[in-house]
Amino acid sequence: MPIYEFECSACRHVFERVMKVGESCENLTCPECGAAQPKKLIGTCSFHSRERYEERLARKMAARAQEK
Repeated sequence: MPIYEFECSACRHVFERVMKVGESCENLTCPECGAAQPKKLIGTCSFHSRERYEERLARKMAARAQEK
């Protein structure tokens, strides 16, 4: 499930919520002041490529081989 970031329009507190894709945020309130309907912020995504995964795996395997 994705993590969404919200900002309260009343107190400007920024907070995160783990929510299902398409889940309504109509009943969401600010955890600081209790104000209703905070604004959903646009966030960034982070993806790891298979190439980076394989590089990290190769480094781990090399480190283990050196330990023996």
